[in-house]
Amino acid sequence: MTRILLQALNAPALVLIAILGIAVQTSLFALWPLNYFQPDVVLLIVIWCALRRNFIEGGILTLIVSHLAEIHSAVPRGTFNVSYMLVYLLVRGSSRMVVIPDLSSFVIVTLFSSLIMKLSSTAIINLLSPHSYVLRNTAFLLFPGAAVAGLLSIWGYQWLEKFDSYTYKNSRSAESLEQDLNLDSEGF
Repeated sequence: MTRILLQALNAPALVLIAILGIAVQTSLFALWPLNYFQPDVVLLIVIWCALRRNFIEGGILTLIVSHLAEIHSAVPRGTFNVSYMLVYLLVRGSSRMVVIPDLSSFVIVTLFSSLIMKLSSTAIINLLSPHSYVLRNTAFLLFPGAAVAGLLSIWGYQWLEKFDSYTYKNSRSAESLEQDLNLDSEGF
């Protein structure tokens, strides 16, 4: 019973983690020298959902956390939804074609996803209202943001792996639960 409850609370807890991450990154890292080092917690959650969740659950979680990130930013409506969903679909599609086996591969995927996220957001904003300051701001923040996302991903994915194992959401916990249920049905 506890396993089922913890599995059910995994997705809402992941949304709460995203809310806390958004609150920290929009308040603490809003000042000038710190905005170069602003982490993107939502990007890590989107990539985690693309790699470790099924398609529907990961897509719904991506839409929820991207909408929350969009609410707390000044971008036009729909920009982050499109950008994060693009990253989700690209990572999900590439994981079907290329094996992403370990943490170092996750970090590389995060670096490229951060670049894609920022470039796609810039392209959408530039299509809506072309100004040179958007391109200049992206040029200044593109590579430091990707580096910070890569550094954060080293610890973030380890923490998310532990979080999933505590809430019985990873594949090993699901297999052990199935084995326990099979043994219970046979009378052992």
